[in-house]
Amino acid sequence: MTIREAKLEDAEAINQLNTYPLKHEYPLEEAKRQLRYLLSSPTNKVFVHVIEEKVVGYIQLSEYVCTYGPKLMNVMALVVNEDIHGHGIGRSLLNHAELWAKENNAEGIRLNSGVERTEAHKFYEHQGYKRVKNQVNFRKLFD
Repeated sequence: MTIREAKLEDAEAINQLNTYPLKHEYPLEEAKRQLRYLLSSPTNKVFVHVIEEKVVGYIQLSEYVCTYGPKLMNVMALVVNEDIHGHGIGRSLLNHAELWAKENNAEGIRLNSGVERTEAHKFYEHQGYKRVKNQVNFRKLFD
C-alpha cells in the first residue's frame, strides 16, 4: 500500500472512482484536462492510494484563503473504491493530506459532504472533524 502524488496516467482510475460511488459522470478527456491543470497548480494537490499497482482511492486538496479566516486546505474530493471501504484507506489518505497541509502552512482542513452521505459524516467525525454549519450550495455554469 502506497500513497503518492497523482500522475496524469491516473486520470482514468480517478474518473472511474468518481463515476461509480459518487455518480459524477464526466468525459475522460475532460477529466484528464482537469487533472493536468491540478498537477501543475501550486495551490492544488492530488494524492492517490495504490494497492498492487491499482489506484483504489484519492484525495484532492485546494487552497482555501479568504479575508475572514485562516488559510485552510479544502478537500475537494475523497473517494475510495466501495469494495474496500472499512480498510483504513480513507483514513490514511486524510491523514496524508493533513500532514501535507501542515507542511504547507495551512492552519487546518475544511470539507463539504452531501447531506445524504451520513456514513461519510460519521467517518469525518471519527477523524476529529466537527460539523460547522449547514449550507445550501449554488452553482451557475457558463455556456
